[in-house]
Amino acid sequence: MFNWEINEPDEYSKSEHAHFVDLTTRSYITAQGYATKHTDDPEFLRLAKAAARISKTISGGPDKDIPISGFKPYVPYPVQAVWQQDEGGERFKIWIKQPLFVDEAAFQAALEKIHFVDTKSEELHFEELAEGLEAQTINHGPVKDDSCQAFQVLNKAIQEGGFKRIRENEYREVYIDSLPVTPDSLVLVRFAISLSGQPAPDMVHN
Repeated sequence: MFNWEINEPDEYSKSEHAHFVDLTTRSYITAQGYATKHTDDPEFLRLAKAAARISKTISGGPDKDIPISGFKPYVPYPVQAVWQQDEGGERFKIWIKQPLFVDEAAFQAALEKIHFVDTKSEELHFEELAEGLEAQTINHGPVKDDSCQAFQVLNKAIQEGGFKRIRENEYREVYIDSLPVTPDSLVLVRFAISLSGQPAPDMVHN
């Protein structure tokens, strides 16, 4: 069985040192909303739970009546979210990566199988998206503010490499240890960057 944590250890590195990744277009299940309590916000947790439920259903494949050509058993990818500062709170967009063989037909089939109590199907989407070039490092526990260790590590690596952080009011969290986030959770933090004319560092391409 394909397991992202085992088969893609560099993309989902648990190292406290900065690493670089270049993540090209893939399929994602997405949802977006507004939060005032970051990952503790009920709105965020509601949509993350719904998106993860869809992702889990799709991973059942043909055995669960989800039509997927070329299906291979796999462990569903973790929830991630892009956070953007907004007045009084944050806007978020949840992304859950899908294997290459998963298409929108599989997503729609999974949607039809689930009865959501507190979520409307139109709040969930299937999109082709690219993360792009990013610097990443691990954070222990919730990402509470810009002074956290992960932000310091990434800002230092970007500065030392002569790179530039883009969309400075926005960053990504990958919930390696699932949700909700606890003080013991590992959260992968990613900043989008440009090379600014500098040589490309060693990095993961996927």
